[in-house]
Amino acid sequence: MMNLTPVTHGRPKQLQSLMCCVMALLLSACQQTQIVFTPTEPPSLASFEIPYPLDNHLPESGVIIPATDPMFSDEVHTELDLPYQLHRLASVQSTYDLSSNSLSNRVSLAAVSPQAPFNNPDILQIALQEKARALAISLADPCLETFSIRVSLHSINLSLTCPDDVNHIYGLLVQFWQPNTFVDATTAPVDIDNIRRQLKLNKHLNAFSGAEIDKVWREKLLGPEHPYNKVLNNDELFDSLNLNQLQQIQQQAAMQAQWHLFLPNSQAKNAEFNLQASIKLWPLLTTSLPKSLSKSSSHADKLETTTSKQTQKIFLIDAPGSVQTQVRLGYRIDHSINHAIGHTVDSELGDMSEKSQLSSQEVALSCRSLSALMGRSFSGRLYYDLREKRGLTYGIYGQCANAPLSSSIKFYGSTAIEHTGAFVVGILDHLVLVKTQSASQGEINALKTYLIGEDLLSQDNSIQRENQYLQQIATGLTQVDVQKLNAELQALTPKRLLQLANGAFSGEPLIILRGDVDRIIPDLTSKLPEWQLERVKVD
Repeated sequence: MMNLTPVTHGRPKQLQSLMCCVMALLLSACQQTQIVFTPTEPPSLASFEIPYPLDNHLPESGVIIPATDPMFSDEVHTELDLPYQLHRLASVQSTYDLSSNSLSNRVSLAAVSPQAPFNNPDILQIALQEKARALAISLADPCLETFSIRVSLHSINLSLTCPDDVNHIYGLLVQFWQPNTFVDATTAPVDIDNIRRQLKLNKHLNAFSGAEIDKVWREKLLGPEHPYNKVLNNDELFDSLNLNQLQQIQQQAAMQAQWHLFLPNSQAKNAEFNLQASIKLWPLLTTSLPKSLSKSSSHADKLETTTSKQTQKIFLIDAPGSVQTQVRLGYRIDHSINHAIGHTVDSELGDMSEKSQLSSQEVALSCRSLSALMGRSFSGRLYYDLREKRGLTYGIYGQCANAPLSSSIKFYGSTAIEHTGAFVVGILDHLVLVKTQSASQGEINALKTYLIGEDLLSQDNSIQRENQYLQQIATGLTQVDVQKLNAELQALTPKRLLQLANGAFSGEPLIILRGDVDRIIPDLTSKLPEWQLERVKVD
């Protein structure tokens, strides 16, 4: 009889034991291996010196001249007491508008508050969008399907673009600002439960997407008591919001606002506007603000920042398991800043060691030129070096936030966890470089071309035209100021840019990172040993 019993199991068991020993050794070796993070390198700049004629015989581009004509013409009717300032699209613009249908009329009604920010504009934005949906269902008017809303801290702009008569479009827009628009159940009532859900959902989405870093940025940059941080993200109100409170928020904004009505050129089809009828349709605003929501009107009187003096500190938002680090780095630019140039700049710049007052125009010039120089996408210094040369990021950009109560320059981007230290050091090195070394004339010329070209393109888009105009109103810049700003931009020199850099980038930058803190701390400690690391929690 054949014996089917296996002869022995000894050899497989020995093999298993041997494999276990090898795996244990490998795991032990991995645990002992030091992770080598991306090394830092000196900053490098692109060359903007292009010889002419080029090898391919392309012609030399001419100088781009900034526009001098106003975007809108203001209509004045002294015989009527208009509740709004009426603006007509300048005739020269109507031919070149690439963003709108020539058969349609665009009408915008904007509320602007230059002196103080609107209270709870984030709530009002969701509520007005919900009202537009309710009106579109109730009235079955296709014009309401084109509803557009653009909200900032100092402006709320509602627009409709359709072939209808401008008087009809105007009549639709004023419905959003009627005193009973949210509480009257007979006039397209809004779903308050849906508004609350959207507000809560947005908060969760921001935490998931990483947008919460911008909330921390604003709080650290300005301080928790700054007006801009007091009027947003009212979580308690998000939970308890009712129709009466919503109506009070709307009425407060309406009473606080200066009103601006934007109409198409008078030669456009159906563009004849009935002024008398528009006054009769104007909302009858309440004469007093609700006490429970009137606190924001005093915010503009408290402009002192409560942020403590930084001592080389990096704020960290923990996102365990994140494969990348979000970076926000920049400076606050006030109308009174310390130009601490000291020994870092040649004496030819003059004595600027004392505090000097910057005008709105100077703040705007610094903010625009420096954010573009460093972070204007493909041709900016940071993008060229940190992406094109070193591959530390998919993109890094600059943002100029020029607001009535505070201005700032922010550079933002994301990098892999292992690149975090090198990425931050790379930005800091470029900020030192721009304050200590003059830019080449070729780079200055490229900067001017970019900024002036950007300004010209914005005038070919109806939305950007209005945004730019409302920004001028909010910051107090007149058309003359804008022309002076463009003239200064055209006259920009390497020496002047060096002065602007040392004024705007004085002191220490604010740095906020969001990523897997436990993984990035060793690299930050190694590459930035003089900087303190502080974890912050997002509410």
